[in-house]
Amino acid sequence: MPLAIISPPYGISRLTASFPLARHSGWPHCIFLIKKLIACLVVVLLLGCIEFEKQTLVFRHYPETDTLVIWQHYEGIHGEDHEYGLSETEREQLHSVVNGQRTFFFANWIFEYNTKGIDRFIKEGEGEIKEGIEPKAKADVVRQSLGWMKLLKKSVTIENDPFYLNEQKRLCATQQVTLRNAGTLIRELNVIMRSSYLQGENIFRTFEEGDPNIELLEKSALAKMEFLTLKGQQLRFQLPLTEKNFCESDVDDLKLFRKAGVPFEHKNNLLTITAGKVKAAETSVSMQFPKVAFQPNATETVSKRYGLAKDFNPAKARANFLKESGASYLKK
Repeated sequence: MPLAIISPPYGISRLTASFPLARHSGWPHCIFLIKKLIACLVVVLLLGCIEFEKQTLVFRHYPETDTLVIWQHYEGIHGEDHEYGLSETEREQLHSVVNGQRTFFFANWIFEYNTKGIDRFIKEGEGEIKEGIEPKAKADVVRQSLGWMKLLKKSVTIENDPFYLNEQKRLCATQQVTLRNAGTLIRELNVIMRSSYLQGENIFRTFEEGDPNIELLEKSALAKMEFLTLKGQQLRFQLPLTEKNFCESDVDDLKLFRKAGVPFEHKNNLLTITAGKVKAAETSVSMQFPKVAFQPNATETVSKRYGLAKDFNPAKARANFLKESGASYLKK
């Protein structure tokens, strides 16, 4: 599983490079820190990753308190390096999850939230601002981005539940994620994306000079398109993309989402991905990763270092988390 964070736009990193159309079609163009970012993001090419066979994500949105709660369930956790036991890199990755504010969204295919990664990018970004960024419009976007990341960091809380073995004796774990200021963060992210496109920065995919997609993105920014929206229990992402660019992209990963109940549509040069229904009680997405070959090489390490819960019930843990969230964030 590659390392990454979510942070716009120059550090939007694997929200972009893990996005399927970007991952299979080239690196996103960043505003600055290019060499530093490449050095940090090249870790996606390294071997030695913690993987899981299946992930279930359940989210519930409380609009009145601007809060999004997410329950994460990872099944079939293992390392990909060795048949028996974990590599040192994998042990370190596992330990960073247990002891840090870190969570994964669909095997890091969409993005990973990693507090330490955000701290690193904030520090480097502030250093670049001190040195000076030209033109001013780009410097303004960078400042917006840094402000966004700082608010994101203040708004996220992650709690880890214990490891346990499921009925198939495969290592599993759950997490409870709370995102405050959800609507604010989404609105500001859209502003940053629009500003970036108007500065010629292509966040989700790099286009060659003269590609009509660049004009599409600029027009969408001028029209104040909402690229990401959260309405009720529905999360929707839209990205202007020409028919040619869509057809040249590998959409196998998008098809995985469709199979998991998250439909996508490309129509009139617009890609739309939608999760959930507005008036539902909550949204649940469960995805099996077909290319992941499970091997029971993490169980012994986890058992010795962190312990295994004998009677952990994930369904009960999920119900309790959502019940407690309702009591905390649902205005009556």
